Amino acid sequence: MVERLSAHIVARSMTARGSLFALCALLALTRTLVRGDCPPDREEVTHNEAKLHKDLLCAYNTDFRPVKDHKQTVTVKVRFAIKYISFDALEETFTLHSWVAFNWRDELLSWRPEDYGNIDETQLESHEIWTPKMALFNADAAMYQSDQIYTTCLLTSNGTVTCVPHVAHSGICRTSLRSWPYDVQNCTLYFGSWMNTGEQVNFTFYAKQPVVKDDFQDGPGWKLMYVVNERLAGKYSCCPNSTYPMLKYTFVMKRIAAGPAAIVVVPSIVIVLLTLIALAMDAKDNTRLMLICFSLYGHFIFLTEIGYDIPKHSADTPIILLFLRDSMIVTLVGIIETIFLMFLRRRKLPAPNLIVTVNRLVANGPGKYVVFSEFDPSDDVDTKELTGQTSDITADKPSPTFDWIQFAHILNRLNLVVVVLVYIVLIGTYIPRDN
Repeated sequence: MVERLSAHIVARSMTARGSLFALCALLALTRTLVRGDCPPDREEVTHNEAKLHKDLLCAYNTDFRPVKDHKQTVTVKVRFAIKYISFDALEETFTLHSWVAFNWRDELLSWRPEDYGNIDETQLESHEIWTPKMALFNADAAMYQSDQIYTTCLLTSNGTVTCVPHVAHSGICRTSLRSWPYDVQNCTLYFGSWMNTGEQVNFTFYAKQPVVKDDFQDGPGWKLMYVVNERLAGKYSCCPNSTYPMLKYTFVMKRIAAGPAAIVVVPSIVIVLLTLIALAMDAKDNTRLMLICFSLYGHFIFLTEIGYDIPKHSADTPIILLFLRDSMIVTLVGIIETIFLMFLRRRKLPAPNLIVTVNRLVANGPGKYVVFSEFDPSDDVDTKELTGQTSDITADKPSPTFDWIQFAHILNRLNLVVVVLVYIVLIGTYIPRDN
């Protein structure tokens, strides 16, 4: 029993020693990995470019401006190579996709090329060095937009740094839709530094080609006309000793209106012609009334359909809507006038002397060729009475409705002339044009 117990204790001791040895080996391996020890054939590279990178970034601090005197200004030149533009008129957001070139001089990153094998330029990651933080002042708050540069930068021996990141800037652009669908939009983006003054970081344009459009492609529904760049001094009364310069870019875009014009402007003209045709007809039966009622129904349907296409959140109203509104009112007045004319034509009582006098003045003057026509679609009796082609029997005793029919014709032609003039004014005022 004692021997068996002793053997068990010895086995436990050997197992504990094995576990301790394995633990020590694991700790040694972990220490080797933490120390980053490399095999002899994988030693650190020591050529000139590696030595240059190591020397440049030694004791370099990315939190401070790269100047040896804190009173010096870092001048940053900016160039936009725009690639693509998207504009959402409903949400009033303007997005610019471009390659932005930043160029400045870093006094702490210069070297003598002869000390490093005549290396005149090298590349560094933007997060390893100080980079300017250019913010978009009128940015869309719904989208996160960083002002930090994330790219590979080119560094020359005199300390000149050039970084060209691909950036998408999304800003707010108030739309002006008065001339929709032939509207032209001006969207402006303001860039600058949030924290640094112009005496610390001075943003300016490249001397040549501050905006490049060589590889630009128009977005859906819009054509870029031109870009205007302007540098604002940024002087304010609150801070007379400091400036906050801004770079202002104004993008002038024109809507590609072939599609909207086909579904809005052309149908508007068709509805106007339909109303005029109905008002030119005689009111002797229900044909005219049915046609003009159909025109009014067409106004309602058309307004409902284009309501899905016209932006509703603009500061001003598209004038095409005002045209349709007034055209609907004219059509409604035409319906009322048609019903009134049908009522006059059916009157059997003798007409008042005033109406008889007006009829005679028109019938005996040159206006009779406009008001009374031998091609009038009235019935035979009315045509004979209105043109004077009555028989001897009816010459002395004209029909009681003669004066009423004649007066209805006068009112009809007068109303048609007035409506035509009204539509000429409405078309000249409210129908947008492609300039």
